[in-house]
Amino acid sequence: MQEKLNIAVFVDYDNIEIGVKSTLRREFDVSITLDALKERGDIVAKFAYANWSRQDAATRQMAENAVQMVQRNPSPRGDKNGADINLALDALEMAFTHPHVNAFAIISGDSDFIPLVNKLREFGKRIFVVGGKAFTSTILQQNCHEFISYEALMDARGEKVTVYEQRREEPRREEPRREERREERPHDRQRE
Repeated sequence: MQEKLNIAVFVDYDNIEIGVKSTLRREFDVSITLDALKERGDIVAKFAYANWSRQDAATRQMAENAVQMVQRNPSPRGDKNGADINLALDALEMAFTHPHVNAFAIISGDSDFIPLVNKLREFGKRIFVVGGKAFTSTILQQNCHEFISYEALMDARGEKVTVYEQRREEPRREEPRREERREERPHDRQRE
Protein backbone atom coordinates (compact mmCIF):
# COMPACT_ATOMS: atom_id res chain seq x y z
CA MET A 1 0.00 0.00 0.00
CA GLN A 2 1.35 3.40 -0.98
CA GLU A 3 1.77 5.98 1.77
CA LYS A 4 -0.68 8.91 1.66
CA LEU A 5 1.05 12.06 0.43
CA ASN A 6 0.90 15.22 2.51
CA ILE A 7 2.11 17.91 0.14
CA ALA A 8 3.63 21.28 0.98
CA VAL A 9 3.44 23.68 -1.96
CA PHE A 10 6.02 26.40 -2.57
CA VAL A 11 5.40 28.89 -5.39
CA ASP A 12 8.19 31.02 -6.84
CA TYR A 13 5.59 33.45 -8.13
CA ASP A 14 7.88 35.85 -9.99
CA ASN A 15 9.46 33.00 -11.94
CA ILE A 16 6.29 31.12 -12.85
CA GLU A 17 4.37 34.29 -13.68
CA ILE A 18 7.07 35.55 -16.06
CA GLY A 19 7.47 32.11 -17.64
CA VAL A 20 3.76 31.63 -18.28
CA LYS A 21 3.32 35.17 -19.55
CA SER A 22 6.31 35.12 -21.90
CA THR A 23 5.95 31.60 -23.34
CA LEU A 24 2.19 30.99 -23.20
CA ARG A 25 0.91 34.57 -23.32
CA ARG A 26 -1.39 33.85 -20.36
CA GLU A 27 -1.73 34.90 -16.77
CA PHE A 28 -0.59 32.32 -14.24
CA ASP A 29 -3.51 30.57 -12.52
CA VAL A 30 -2.49 28.96 -9.23
CA SER A 31 -5.80 27.08 -8.96
CA ILE A 32 -5.03 24.72 -11.86
CA THR A 33 -1.70 23.77 -10.28
CA LEU A 34 -3.35 23.17 -6.90
CA ASP A 35 -6.10 21.05 -8.52
CA ALA A 36 -3.45 18.87 -10.18
CA LEU A 37 -1.60 18.42 -6.90
CA LYS A 38 -4.83 17.53 -5.05
CA GLU A 39 -5.15 14.56 -7.40
CA ARG A 40 -1.83 13.30 -6.02
CA GLY A 41 -2.36 13.83 -2.30
CA ASP A 42 -3.52 16.19 0.43
CA ILE A 43 -2.18 19.72 0.32
CA VAL A 44 -1.25 20.61 3.89
CA ALA A 45 0.58 23.92 3.34
CA LYS A 46 0.73 26.53 0.55
CA PHE A 47 3.22 29.39 0.30
CA ALA A 48 3.95 31.85 -2.51
CA TYR A 49 6.95 34.18 -2.61
CA ALA A 50 7.03 37.55 -4.38
CA ASN A 51 6.95 41.29 -3.97
CA TRP A 52 3.18 41.34 -3.51
CA SER A 53 2.92 45.12 -3.36
CA ARG A 54 2.89 45.19 -7.17
CA GLN A 55 0.70 42.13 -7.78
CA ASP A 56 -2.93 43.16 -7.14
CA ALA A 57 -4.66 40.54 -9.29
CA ALA A 58 -2.32 37.82 -8.06
CA THR A 59 -2.92 38.64 -4.38
CA ARG A 60 -6.66 38.16 -4.90
CA GLN A 61 -6.04 34.85 -6.62
CA MET A 62 -3.73 33.65 -3.83
CA ALA A 63 -6.21 34.69 -1.15
CA GLU A 64 -9.07 32.91 -2.94
CA ASN A 65 -6.98 29.72 -2.92
CA ALA A 66 -5.80 30.13 0.70
CA VAL A 67 -2.16 30.44 -0.35
CA GLN A 68 -0.05 32.18 2.27
CA MET A 69 1.78 35.07 0.59
CA VAL A 70 5.34 35.61 1.77
CA GLN A 71 6.39 39.19 1.08
CA ARG A 72 9.80 39.62 -0.43
CA ASN A 73 11.03 43.20 -0.44
CA PRO A 74 13.83 43.60 -2.97
CA SER A 75 16.96 45.29 -1.73
CA PRO A 76 18.19 48.44 -3.44
CA ARG A 77 20.74 46.26 -5.24
CA GLY A 78 17.93 44.13 -6.69
CA ASP A 79 18.91 40.73 -5.25
CA LYS A 80 16.94 38.57 -7.67
CA ASN A 81 17.54 35.37 -5.70
CA GLY A 82 16.19 36.64 -2.40
CA ALA A 83 12.81 34.95 -2.80
CA ASP A 84 14.52 31.75 -3.96
CA ILE A 85 16.63 31.65 -0.82
CA ASN A 86 13.63 32.30 1.45
CA LEU A 87 11.62 29.60 -0.32
CA ALA A 88 14.46 27.05 -0.02
CA LEU A 89 15.04 27.80 3.67
CA ASP A 90 11.33 27.56 4.47
CA ALA A 91 11.01 24.27 2.59
CA LEU A 92 13.99 22.77 4.43
CA GLU A 93 12.67 24.01 7.76
CA MET A 94 9.34 22.34 7.00
CA ALA A 95 11.11 19.09 6.06
CA PHE A 96 12.88 19.06 9.44
CA THR A 97 10.05 20.26 11.68
CA HIS A 98 6.95 18.69 10.09
CA PRO A 99 7.61 14.95 9.70
CA HIS A 100 4.07 14.33 8.42
CA VAL A 101 4.92 16.35 5.27
CA ASN A 102 6.29 13.71 2.93
CA ALA A 103 5.98 15.51 -0.41
CA PHE A 104 6.95 18.92 -1.71
CA ALA A 105 5.74 20.75 -4.80
CA ILE A 106 7.90 23.49 -6.21
CA ILE A 107 6.07 25.68 -8.69
CA SER A 108 8.90 27.25 -10.65
CA GLY A 109 11.12 26.71 -13.63
CA ASP A 110 14.28 27.94 -11.94
CA SER A 111 17.32 25.66 -11.97
CA ASP A 112 18.46 27.34 -8.73
CA PHE A 113 16.14 24.90 -6.93
CA ILE A 114 18.10 21.80 -7.96
CA PRO A 115 20.09 21.71 -4.67
CA LEU A 116 16.80 21.99 -2.73
CA VAL A 117 15.24 19.16 -4.75
CA ASN A 118 18.30 16.97 -4.19
CA LYS A 119 18.37 17.66 -0.44
CA LEU A 120 14.66 16.94 -0.01
CA ARG A 121 15.13 13.69 -1.93
CA GLU A 122 17.98 12.75 0.41
CA PHE A 123 15.49 13.06 3.27
CA GLY A 124 13.07 10.71 1.52
CA LYS A 125 10.58 13.33 0.37
CA ARG A 126 8.62 13.00 -2.86
CA ILE A 127 9.16 15.99 -5.15
CA PHE A 128 6.79 17.47 -7.71
CA VAL A 129 7.83 20.33 -9.95
CA VAL A 130 5.16 22.33 -11.76
CA GLY A 131 6.32 24.55 -14.59
CA GLY A 132 6.18 25.12 -18.29
CA LYS A 133 8.00 22.74 -20.60
CA ALA A 134 9.34 25.71 -22.49
CA PHE A 135 10.80 27.55 -19.51
CA THR A 136 11.53 24.98 -16.81
CA SER A 137 15.11 23.86 -16.47
CA THR A 138 15.57 20.42 -18.03
CA ILE A 139 17.74 19.34 -15.11
CA LEU A 140 15.02 20.37 -12.67
CA GLN A 141 12.45 18.39 -14.71
CA GLN A 142 14.68 15.31 -14.65
CA ASN A 143 15.55 15.38 -10.94
CA CYS A 144 12.09 15.50 -9.42
CA HIS A 145 9.85 12.48 -8.98
CA GLU A 146 7.21 13.98 -11.25
CA PHE A 147 7.25 17.00 -13.53
CA ILE A 148 3.80 18.47 -14.10
CA SER A 149 3.64 20.57 -17.25
CA TYR A 150 1.63 23.77 -16.97
CA GLU A 151 0.80 23.44 -20.68
CA ALA A 152 -0.74 19.99 -20.05
CA LEU A 153 -2.83 21.39 -17.18
CA MET A 154 -4.18 24.13 -19.44
CA ASP A 155 -4.84 21.60 -22.18
CA ALA A 156 -6.71 19.36 -19.72
CA ARG A 157 -8.98 22.34 -18.98
CA GLY A 158 -9.74 22.66 -22.67
CA GLU A 159 -7.65 25.78 -23.19
CA LYS A 160 -5.82 26.01 -26.48
CA VAL A 161 -2.11 26.12 -25.75
CA THR A 162 0.39 27.84 -27.98
CA VAL A 163 3.98 28.08 -26.89
CA TYR A 164 5.73 31.23 -27.99
CA GLU A 165 9.47 31.03 -28.32
CA GLN A 166 11.40 33.75 -26.65
CA ARG A 167 13.89 35.08 -29.09
CA ARG A 168 16.78 37.00 -27.81
CA GLU A 169 17.92 39.48 -30.32
CA GLU A 170 21.65 39.35 -30.56
CA PRO A 171 23.15 42.75 -31.12
CA ARG A 172 24.38 43.05 -34.65
CA ARG A 173 28.08 43.13 -34.75
CA GLU A 174 29.56 45.33 -37.34
CA GLU A 175 32.54 44.04 -39.15
CA PRO A 176 35.56 46.00 -38.10
CA ARG A 177 36.64 48.39 -40.76
CA ARG A 178 39.76 47.35 -42.41
CA GLU A 179 41.86 50.26 -43.10
CA GLU A 180 43.40 50.05 -46.45
CA ARG A 181 46.98 50.39 -45.50
CA ARG A 182 49.58 49.43 -47.79
CA GLU A 183 52.60 48.45 -45.95
CA GLU A 184 55.71 49.69 -47.53
CA ARG A 185 57.93 46.86 -48.55
CA PRO A 186 61.53 47.26 -49.43
CA HIS A 187 61.04 46.18 -53.07
CA ASP A 188 58.16 48.65 -53.53
CA ARG A 189 60.33 51.67 -52.96
CA GLN A 190 61.08 53.51 -56.08
CA ARG A 191 64.68 54.06 -56.62
CA GLU A 192 65.70 57.44 -57.62
